[in-house]
Amino acid sequence: MPAIDPAISWTVSLALAILFGASAAIKFADLPEFRGALENYRIVPEELSIPAAIIVPLSELSGAIGLLVPRFHAAASMLLIFLIAIFTAAIALNLMRGRLYIDCGCFGPMLRQPLGNWMLVRNAILMLLCALALIPDYARAMTSLDFATIALGATTLVLLYGAANYLLANAPRSNELKVLTMGTADA
Repeated sequence: MPAIDPAISWTVSLALAILFGASAAIKFADLPEFRGALENYRIVPEELSIPAAIIVPLSELSGAIGLLVPRFHAAASMLLIFLIAIFTAAIALNLMRGRLYIDCGCFGPMLRQPLGNWMLVRNAILMLLCALALIPDYARAMTSLDFATIALGATTLVLLYGAANYLLANAPRSNELKVLTMGTADA
């Protein structure tokens, strides 16, 4: 069975733990807002929307914490893959329904973003990263340089994720502004 360097495994796991921990915290901070986003998907019956609005961030938080505990590492990775697959299916279903302008609810009111095909690609990449975290790492002594690399690498991955997510979420609005700006420049 293939093995991965522990610094790579921990970098990916820490980055995923930060992303899913932050996502859970934002949802917990405003459960009614997240419940509304969840209801807009029109997948969960209304009477189950309150429990679902609690279960989703609780599962994200459990996955985030589990990624940081070696004993639960694999289970946490599989839990997050399962959650992302559900999120992806919900997004794909609503895209097929033509419901493009509902908020994805990924990061609550902090980053409202309408559904888009790019989210399917983003989620596939997140699932691949979770799968990478499933690959066992080979045993070797970790040094202080490894720990610095893990911390800086995870921070970089989270910042890149945030920047890409923000740019892709705002691309339609940026294109509208570009068209408006070009129209006024011609006038």
